[in-house]
Order: sequence, then C-alpha cells, then structure tokens
Amino acid sequence: MLEHHTRFWMVLLIGIGLLTVGLPTSTANAATPSSQINRRQGLLIDLGRHPMTEPDLKQVIRAAAGRRINYLALHLSDNEHLSFQSKYLGNRASKTVLSPAALRRLVTYANARHVQLVPDVDVPSHAGAILRQLKKARPKTYRAVKLDRETLNYTRKQTNVVVKAIYRELDSTFRHQRTHDFILGADEVPGNTAAYHTLTTFINDLNRYQNQRGYATVIWNDSILKRELLRLNKNIVVNYWSQSGNHSETRSLQDRKAKRASVPNLVKAKRKIVNTNSYAAYYQLKYIGNQRHDDYFINYLKNRYRPNLFNEIDKHGQNQNRTLERGVKTNGTLVCLWGHDSKHISTKQIIGFIQRLTIPK
Repeated sequence: MLEHHTRFWMVLLIGIGLLTVGLPTSTANAATPSSQINRRQGLLIDLGRHPMTEPDLKQVIRAAAGRRINYLALHLSDNEHLSFQSKYLGNRASKTVLSPAALRRLVTYANARHVQLVPDVDVPSHAGAILRQLKKARPKTYRAVKLDRETLNYTRKQTNVVVKAIYRELDSTFRHQRTHDFILGADEVPGNTAAYHTLTTFINDLNRYQNQRGYATVIWNDSILKRELLRLNKNIVVNYWSQSGNHSETRSLQDRKAKRASVPNLVKAKRKIVNTNSYAAYYQLKYIGNQRHDDYFINYLKNRYRPNLFNEIDKHGQNQNRTLERGVKTNGTLVCLWGHDSKHISTKQIIGFIQRLTIPK
C-alpha cells in the first residue's frame, strides 16, 4: 500500500482510558466461516485510485478467469475515491460509483466464470473518501469519527457503528456467492503501542460482526504487533505484503523488526497467510505500457517468485524481498494492481497486462 505522510499522533492519546470502547476481546469464535484464499490465486484491482465502470470490470473478470485466477479483490475505496454507492453514506451512483444493482450484476457475471469477488473497504486508514462523504451527509458523525483526513478514529465506539453500517450494505450485495471473504484493511495505521492495543480490539469486533453475517475476514500484516498477535482473532487471514511497510530508514527498520509480526510469528501462531509480497506481487497501473517494467514484473512473478518468498526484515536489519520461509504450507498469492496516478492507463491496457499474468502455485 502507499504510505501515509502526515499523521496526528497525539489525537490517539486523547481519551486513552476509553481505548477498550466497551468491546469484548476474546479470540474464541467457534461458528465462523473458514476462508480458503490462503490456498488460492487472487488479483486485486484498485478502484479507489483507478475507478472503473461496470463494463470495464466485466472485462477484468473475464481476463482473470482466462488466467485461472480464483478470486478478484475489489479495492472499493481509498483516500481518492469511493467507488460504491452507499445508502448510509448518501452518495449517488455514477459510471464509476457502482450501485448495489451494478455490483450484484458483477457478482452474477463472476459466478458464471468461477471467480469469487472479494470486497475490500479499508479501515481505519485509507478512508479519506469515506470521511469526505461523511462530512457531507453526516457532519456530526464525521466530527465524532475523524482522526485525520485519511483515518477513522479507531478509539471511538462510533467508528465501529459507521463501519458496520457500510459493511452491512456490501455484505448484502456480495452474499450470492459460494464463499464469502471481506478485506477489512488495517494497513498503515497511525498509532503507538497503546493505540495498537485498541486497533486489535477494533479489528476483532469487525471480524466477529462479519463472521455473524457469513463472511471470513482478511487484514494486511503491517500493523500487527508481535505483542498483539495472540489477542487478534485466530480466524482472521493475513495478507502479508511487507514487514517493513516499505520503509527504508535504519531506525524505522530496527523498530519494525523488533515490534511487527513476522511470517515465522504468524506460522507459530497458526495463522492463515496470503503472500502479497510488495516486490513480487505489487504493480503500479501507471507503469503499464512500459515494456521494460511490464516484462520484468511478469517474468519475475512467473519464473522467480514462489509463494513462500516473503518481504521481511533480515537479521541485519535490512529489507529483503526474497526471504524464504519454509514453514509456510500454502500456495496462496494475491497480485495487487495499485492505481496511483494511473488516469492515463486504459482498460484495454490493463486487460492486456492481466492476460499475460501467471501466478505460481
């Protein structure tokens, strides 16, 4: 994911005594859906930064099916754009703001091609578009849940209410599928150690809510602290993109090595892992058409990447893109196509790129 740049850290410390926001913290959840995406090959398309129409997405689904990709994750919102219509948020449908009816048609279209659609509405960070719409439609709520212009305040109980209202609508829209997964986000979240304790509580609460509605959930790895791992609900799947969060400063890498959960930590805790290696499985849509970049990514993914090669910080404190983790007994990979600054890239170019992808098992 792209990094946040400006954070209001001190806001998180206000009302620190209310961090638990009255939510249960038990990791036990017996009757919950079981995800299998850690054993499948997926593709994520970034609609938050590169909005697409319903016909565009049908082409993407068709291309993914042609490459035997099992699921398509729809990154439905980010700081730049909200690509789905929500009754709660009060936004209007358009060509690139997909109505519930349009999304249901896409589910039907994907079902016929044996492709699962996985909604991805990232919280509490990468929520700039949600916050702007809240400011228009529900200004009082906006003031209650805003941490900064890109982040929902996960220390506030009202934030849980808002997110559940949004998820509830999408749950209904995407329910007519054999399997149900939902990407909650939890990546690049600002906060200190105390705040991350509350982040775990926040994510656990959303996970239980989604479980009750028949969905298994997924989060990104970079905001999982080692000390919080045992508190994190055990049925949550982890998309592992980078232990470093793509930071390069020596002090930051040392801190992350010491505090952030590694693949061995997750394996020991018996967590399901999807490899989303930020070197081998991340591509910026804006580079499509640059033959050198395209060829390198496609050939590297096909010939050199393997599902047990992760992006981690080594014992010398250096970021390594090809860290072999033999303890991972999975072939799950999610290739992510991120859309920052990609307005000049056409759907035809994106389809051509997808048609060249081979995701190793």
